[in-house]
Amino acid sequence: MTADYDLIIVGAGMVGGILATHLASGTRILILESGEKGPPRAELVGAYVTAPAKTMGAPYHGRDGDRFSPSPDTPTDYYDQPGADKFKATYQRRYGGSTWHWRGNVPRLIPSDFQMQTLYKVGVDWPLTYTDLEPWYGLAEKEIGVSGDHAEWDGYLGAKRSTDYPMSKIWPAYGDTVVKPLLDGALLEDREVRVMSTPQARNSQPYDDAPPCAGNSTCDPICPIGAKYDATRHLNRAAQAGVEIRTQSVVTRLHVDVDGRVRQVTYRTWDGVDHTAKGRVVIVTAHAIETPKLLLMSRTNEIPEGVANRSGQVGRNLMDHLQGQAAAVLPMPVYPFRGPPTTSGIDAFRDGPFRATSSAFRMSVGNDGWGLVQGPYATALELIREEKLFGKALRQRIRDVITRQFRLSYSTETLPHPDNRVTLSPQQDALGIPRPLISFQLSDYNRRGFEMGRRVVRALFERLGATDIAMPVDANLYSAANHIMGTCRMGTSASTSVVDPEGRSHDHPNLFILGGSTFPTCGTANPSLTIVALTLRSLGAIKRELAA
Repeated sequence: MTADYDLIIVGAGMVGGILATHLASGTRILILESGEKGPPRAELVGAYVTAPAKTMGAPYHGRDGDRFSPSPDTPTDYYDQPGADKFKATYQRRYGGSTWHWRGNVPRLIPSDFQMQTLYKVGVDWPLTYTDLEPWYGLAEKEIGVSGDHAEWDGYLGAKRSTDYPMSKIWPAYGDTVVKPLLDGALLEDREVRVMSTPQARNSQPYDDAPPCAGNSTCDPICPIGAKYDATRHLNRAAQAGVEIRTQSVVTRLHVDVDGRVRQVTYRTWDGVDHTAKGRVVIVTAHAIETPKLLLMSRTNEIPEGVANRSGQVGRNLMDHLQGQAAAVLPMPVYPFRGPPTTSGIDAFRDGPFRATSSAFRMSVGNDGWGLVQGPYATALELIREEKLFGKALRQRIRDVITRQFRLSYSTETLPHPDNRVTLSPQQDALGIPRPLISFQLSDYNRRGFEMGRRVVRALFERLGATDIAMPVDANLYSAANHIMGTCRMGTSASTSVVDPEGRSHDHPNLFILGGSTFPTCGTANPSLTIVALTLRSLGAIKRELAA
């Protein structure tokens, strides 16, 4: 049996939830989500606490979703990646999507991020500017609840703000107050260092029926109390407004009619049964890897290149903010782990003439000890093994070392490259659906950014009087920011892009593709706030299509 809807949304994540909430009134909406809805948050927190490996997917493992809607937790457990360089970013396929395990940092892109080709002769320009998107940024900050310091950010790096943040900034971690006066004003690489509060989608006060942050320090992979925004807030409201949300339903094909419109989708439930649904408008917002995978799976003899792929750009230009991690021991205590993993950053290196040859980067000031370099349990084990300590002496040494552990990281922008791409693997998951085949290569542009990042970090550590500096010198030892972008580029030309600036497919007038997949370049900001701003901006076009 095939049911009819006004709107079908593929993906119950942040974009899907926001769209459904705004469009629910008078519209028959179906959201199809590949993952599951449960279990409740408390059970997920318990799974994380007891997990031997504290990975991004640790709270969510051990369920049928691992088989029927697998989410990557390593570069090779779901992705098919034969190349030497690995794409390491992960995501969650579940009700609420990756907002379950995101960190919640939401800076805006800056004006130059939208004009990389014009300004620096690299990458491509966006089909819109910062000025075009600025009002929508303000609405996005209210939509998800952002805590920030308007006066501090207004005009920085050219990014003017027209509205205040809905909440005051998250209070700085103690370590931030220690290092800020020592680092502010340093002139490095022709840029002036300034430690600034990081805008965050976590509550500094009660907001949207959610509590303020309690400083549990497990923001990624899970906030124990829901103070950090996640998409279940919007999805639950949409469900209460009458939106139908079907979980455990993996969309496997979009059907294109002879007039070029997508009016039917096929989805496979976890029991292996295929179903269909019809809609006047279809929106795909299934993340930047699952979205191109679905479009490519939908190819037929009539459209052998796949749906929305007349340009040949579907799946291409895969990007993430590749990270370098550096750690040291400071001469004074900074008492990490009391609050979110980071509350401040250094944004001075997000722009400059160097971007013509070397990637810009945004820096995080850590509040999580040595972060990914070494966890506190590993530090304790090292003290036991190498210094042969136990009992009171061990406790005192742990107290002395861990309270002085400090981290800096730098997230480098990746330029779009057509050979960094997602295609279909011959390997299949438990439902017989192709896994993503990923081709990815670390560029010299990123390598030069890593070299600059290491120079900056070492200079900052020296300024702090740090010792025991741990800083990988091999650029191949990058980590993922889990900011997956590209693969369905937006633009004004149907020959070089997949969607227009409102997210409408150039090839199929009633098909919209929204989310980080549409980013032409990735800039240096965490992408989520820009995704929300673009989603809100697209609502007008979607409403007009529904009314047609």
